[in-house]
Amino acid sequence: KMPLLLVVFGFEAGLRVLNHLTKDSTGTSRYPLLSPIYFCMITPVFYLGIWASGISVETAFSEGYFFPPLDDSSGDGSVISFLSPLWSESTWDIFRIVDFSTISWAAVTESIPTMVALVLFSLIHVPINIPAFAVSSDVDVEINAELVAHGYSNGIVGLFGGLQNYMAYTQSIIYYKSGGNGRASSLAVAGLTSVLFFFGPSVASYMPRCMAGTLLLHCGIDLFLEGVYDSYGKYDYLEYAGIWAITVVMTTFGMEAALLMGAVSALLTYAIQSVTYLSPVRGSMTAATLRSSEWNRSPEAFNVLDSDVTGRVKIEVIQLQGHLFFGNISLFGESIKKIIQSNPAGKLPFIVIIDFTLVLGIDSSAAQAIIKLRDQLSHQLGTKLVIFVPGSASGFPCEINISEQLNTARNFSGSHVCEDMDQALIYAEDALIATVNKNLLYDSIKGSFLSNDQKDIISIEDEKSHAIELLFRKCPGESRQVVEKFLSYFTRETYNKGDVLWKQGTKSDSAKLLVSGDLISKLEYEAETTETISIGSVIGESGLVQGSNRNSTVYVLLDNTILYSLSSEAWEIMKKDDLQSAQLLYSIVVRYLTLRVQHVSNRIFETRCLPI
Repeated sequence: KMPLLLVVFGFEAGLRVLNHLTKDSTGTSRYPLLSPIYFCMITPVFYLGIWASGISVETAFSEGYFFPPLDDSSGDGSVISFLSPLWSESTWDIFRIVDFSTISWAAVTESIPTMVALVLFSLIHVPINIPAFAVSSDVDVEINAELVAHGYSNGIVGLFGGLQNYMAYTQSIIYYKSGGNGRASSLAVAGLTSVLFFFGPSVASYMPRCMAGTLLLHCGIDLFLEGVYDSYGKYDYLEYAGIWAITVVMTTFGMEAALLMGAVSALLTYAIQSVTYLSPVRGSMTAATLRSSEWNRSPEAFNVLDSDVTGRVKIEVIQLQGHLFFGNISLFGESIKKIIQSNPAGKLPFIVIIDFTLVLGIDSSAAQAIIKLRDQLSHQLGTKLVIFVPGSASGFPCEINISEQLNTARNFSGSHVCEDMDQALIYAEDALIATVNKNLLYDSIKGSFLSNDQKDIISIEDEKSHAIELLFRKCPGESRQVVEKFLSYFTRETYNKGDVLWKQGTKSDSAKLLVSGDLISKLEYEAETTETISIGSVIGESGLVQGSNRNSTVYVLLDNTILYSLSSEAWEIMKKDDLQSAQLLYSIVVRYLTLRVQHVSNRIFETRCLPI
């Protein structure tokens, strides 16, 4: 009836005007209790209005402005008293009457969709409503605690024959906007709700319908504005269309259909976005300007890698991204082959590295296509070695274990799997070096100190000779006499397993050359990132030259680890009296900085660390 709706519209319009007039400069209401007080005042204002209009309560009842009164269970038509629910048998019927012979199984069958929807809603309302309420109320929540609380609540209520319960988003928003906060106010709401369980039906018959109608209309408008109006511009068109679809279906067909529509919309949005907005091939480049962490190779090995004929230019790096599935397997396969074929004739890559670090998922069809692609690269395009990088120690993001099928390389030919890009580039560099001269892979200078059995029988003179050779590799173009003089400023030191060379944040007072043993560098405050330090490495040189603090903590991994140390005092003397030797340390610092800037981890993800 239109008169009933007009009263509701009038009260709602009045509340909207009051809310607008009482907002501060930030748009927040100055009076959080305005809305609940307004709803409570609707009943006396309505009674005052019908009295002023000369309309009796009985007439208002007959016109439908009030909820119909409850009849006495005796059936004589008399209105029950206010306190009668306390001792009315009908109040407790739900707890004591269970008669399976009176159950209408046809009605049960008809209500199965509703019951399934309730079960599904029970499963999803916590991970959906709780975060949504947290965003609306700007508070932090612990989902695990909320799940446990709902589990206990529904378990206890179910044992006593009660109904399903869950956090009602609408009422919770009203409670929050009214200033509700803390355990005391929450217990007060729970207590009042328990009282209304008994007296609510009796009280409802004295409440005008317009109060409930205004409350429902007010909440509905707020939720519509929050879900549809406020979200405009925050989502792309496809996601926003899904919001409208759910809204229309819920309004037209109800909750069960809306849940189904929500699932369909989410899956459809996910599938379309995966295909439309993300190419499976992120990019490609040659490895000409990329460097691995294997920095202590011999000069002859570096000459091979830097050559325009046999070097890193013969390595092609291709990076994939997103989801690889049956819908784009042909696209990423053809794209990779086009990238390789785009090289000039006679300059096709000798090695191809395919990086899966940014790939989120691979289905079975894509997994088989990857194996097929490996064979096509080898047989059709003449690629000698294909290296696959899953980007994780757990392997590729798929159910099928394709690592075993891809890890078939023999003598640097075929296909190989490496955990990360650094290991892949090291393996590719080894393959290039082995193609020219396999003997360069076996470093006699570094290898002579890898065996602990040899350390006790090698003389100090031989040890110094090896140290000079290791430094000589860091200073290409310098004479051996200059390097020997540079080493004369170093002092010999011996450490055992578990020793700490220095702690992160301490003053840099030395630079050290690792002659024998193993070290590991660890970043204490950045996810405990570690880096192994191999024989021939110079460490601490940058901090010594700059006078800065240590950037990491260095631990000793083997007993009888031998280092040659340049102290800060010796460095000061060198700068003052021996500029030629000091220039060698500056050269080592520049060399290491250049290698780190060009390291594959700084380049492959486009971090703007360009080789200059």
